[in-house]
Amino acid sequence: MPKFDAQHYLPVESYKEALETFHAVSAMILFEFARQEQEIRDSILCNFVARTDMMMKAIFHLWDMQDYQDCWILYRCLMDRFFHLSHLHEHNQFEVFEKWSFLEQYNSINKVRSDPWCEGAHKSKRFNFTLEQKKRAKALSKNPTSWQRPKAEEVAKRLDMRFLYDFGYDYASMHVHPMANDGLQDFFTITKLEPSPDFPEQRSVLSNTIVVGVMIVQEGLNASTPSWRAIVYDFLEYLLEFVNTGDTDYMISFLKLSKLFQEKVPFCEKSQSNPPRK
Repeated sequence: MPKFDAQHYLPVESYKEALETFHAVSAMILFEFARQEQEIRDSILCNFVARTDMMMKAIFHLWDMQDYQDCWILYRCLMDRFFHLSHLHEHNQFEVFEKWSFLEQYNSINKVRSDPWCEGAHKSKRFNFTLEQKKRAKALSKNPTSWQRPKAEEVAKRLDMRFLYDFGYDYASMHVHPMANDGLQDFFTITKLEPSPDFPEQRSVLSNTIVVGVMIVQEGLNASTPSWRAIVYDFLEYLLEFVNTGDTDYMISFLKLSKLFQEKVPFCEKSQSNPPRK
């Protein structure tokens, strides 16, 4: 059942402790990815896990700044990555996504280089290409991929998780796009003027952030070519249970994972194949 009132949420410090363990486990997972001989799909999945972890930390940092609106904006970005990852896994489109991404980024940079107003871009390493990159862009341009970004609403519907779109992605979108009362809470945060309006409970963004972060990592592990130990999935499941009930069994699982990591026991082994999700 959805939670709406302050008494339905855990203390902020409890969410922060959970985030710290998630961050530590994410780092362990990233080291495991780095240890493997990565295919394109695994490189993409490794990046998704890293980006997810960094965005979650940023959301909690913004919370400490009382910048609640930007917490929701980053949360929507997190949701967007979950829908993208689910789509890529379902249709086994990691390689075509990588080609599309390369050409999109190449063309974007080249547009800056070609603009007379940006003549200095030619002197910047950020806007220069290697010979290999130029050759690849030329080859891909001759036969460009028709890949398009998935629509969040359609992915949520296929996953039978429409609620993730309606009450996550779509709800957070009103914080991304300008609204008439944008900045009202910021006004009172900055000025400290009284009486301050009774603003809605915002801890849901912390709770939801942990849930979506766990879902992205779970999806990433499921889609990767290595076969991961059950204990890694156990930690993620315990973390979801923590958000739902406040149960801290995830800490026991975290300590077990930390011990394995310190003893250099692999978290995964290479699989022979990884077909798209059915």
